[in-house]
Amino acid sequence: MKKYIITFLIVGLLFFSFIGVSALSANYYYSPNCGHCNIVKPFIQDMINFYPIVQWNVLDITQGSYDVQGTPTLILKTNDNRDITLVGSREIPKYLECELNEMSTLNCPTSSEVNCETNSFFIR
Repeated sequence: MKKYIITFLIVGLLFFSFIGVSALSANYYYSPNCGHCNIVKPFIQDMINFYPIVQWNVLDITQGSYDVQGTPTLILKTNDNRDITLVGSREIPKYLECELNEMSTLNCPTSSEVNCETNSFFIR
């Protein structure tokens, strides 16, 4: 039994170090009075539950000073030092899961590719 647990732990550590998702963080900026933020809120909660290894930061812009142009805004900080910015109640639900999947599988189209726009799989 001990042998299987050790093997499981080693395989798990290798998997997560290989995909590099452990260094990924997501900053979600919202305002409590924003109608578009309220539309996106359940989707963000689903993503937080579905991707627990991502460091999620949910930031109320009325409680601090943040350099964002509007709400809702989500900024993914990747393990290769890139920032991916998604803005609005259409763009965030449409592309966020696609971007997260791309970072772990490298097989998913990104928000910059037309292919993702036609795949209803990525739209909740």
